[in-house]
Amino acid sequence: MAQIFRPQKRVNKPAAVQQQRVHGLDHQGRGVVRGDLGVRFVAGALPDELIRFRPHGHYEAELISITEASVSRVTPPCHYYQQCGGCDLQHLSYPQQVQHKQQVVIELLQKFAQLEALHWLPALCAEPWHYRRRTRLAVHWDGKQRRLLLGYRSRSSKTIVAVKHCLTIQAELDQLLQPLQQLLPSLLAIRSLGHIELIATEQTVLLARFTCALGDADRKALQQFAEQHQLQVWLQCLDQPPQPLLLQQALPSYRSDSALLNFVPGDFLQVNPTLSDAMVKQVLAWLQPQAGEAILDLYAGSGHFSSPLAQTGAAVTAVEGIPSMVAMLQHNATAAGLTINAECANLERPWQQFRWHQQPLNKVLLDPARAGAAQAIDEVVQRRPLRVVYVSCAPDTFARDAAVLKAGGYQLKEIALVDMFPQTHHIETMAWFEREQ
Repeated sequence: MAQIFRPQKRVNKPAAVQQQRVHGLDHQGRGVVRGDLGVRFVAGALPDELIRFRPHGHYEAELISITEASVSRVTPPCHYYQQCGGCDLQHLSYPQQVQHKQQVVIELLQKFAQLEALHWLPALCAEPWHYRRRTRLAVHWDGKQRRLLLGYRSRSSKTIVAVKHCLTIQAELDQLLQPLQQLLPSLLAIRSLGHIELIATEQTVLLARFTCALGDADRKALQQFAEQHQLQVWLQCLDQPPQPLLLQQALPSYRSDSALLNFVPGDFLQVNPTLSDAMVKQVLAWLQPQAGEAILDLYAGSGHFSSPLAQTGAAVTAVEGIPSMVAMLQHNATAAGLTINAECANLERPWQQFRWHQQPLNKVLLDPARAGAAQAIDEVVQRRPLRVVYVSCAPDTFARDAAVLKAGGYQLKEIALVDMFPQTHHIETMAWFEREQ
């Protein structure tokens, strides 16, 4: 009988555990160690700690134990912290979280824009717990075990960590978690439920996303839940836009400074209302809008900054890339009796094709997504507005764009950290640039 050679599968042995002192934190809040294997990033480790860790992959390492702990280490109060991927800095004292985030921005601005000796305003901070007015919950129904998982994704995994409480979301949302765990298994369409979004603004809102149309029995159950908990229910079924469960239901709303803005659940909304308001006030203080002054608001959303700016009498052109949000921006302006030129445009394309690109321009506000404003910042510099205010949620792309402003003759006058997301490594920054005369 012929013998077929089958090589044995090679089993990689786990790397040996090492012990080293942590050099610092990277911009994702991971401990940095340097040794014979080069640089390694260790989640959960803090500067100056002596740790035992096991390398894996090219740059990562797993924290095994802490031999000498940092004086800045605190015990995470959340029961789910070691598994849940929502937070990654609960083990670092809150003042040190803020200090670390500001240091990250300082280092990135030095590296990419050669900007030093910055005039930092005091960091904009609020309560470090129960601050989120919006949260998205992953859902999985195990039909065999008749078991529902409702919670957040685990770190670097699609696994769902079921939670009964969350210390970062506002109390009215936290109180809905356990009732939802009782409601959802009763829905006939539970297998088609993708995720749940909870929002606390002027109204409490539940947005449920299904991959099928919803039957009358499920609609009735959701309506009873809405009445019991005094909230709005919105549905997104198949690939359709979100729709209210009750068609005559009014749009939910929130306040931006003194402006009341409607929104559609699922659209972008700042998660931290206290700091969202603080940012609007800081933008107004830096831009100092005057009646009739031409101000360009880029990545404008549904009018979070545009409406307060227009209330001053400034001539605001608001540009946003999502058509539905442009329509909502115009709706909000009309409802408030404000004049805003709302435009839909992809700001990462050359501006010459847009009808508004040659309008007079005194000042500019940018609030881009994490990718920053690579094309838009070049276009802004070419038009030489007197003043630019940049709101950033990613310090690396902000530093890249700040270098363009500096090369274009702009001076960074003031900068402020906005700790929009306490207990996480995410960093929000605001900066005021002025054109040199």
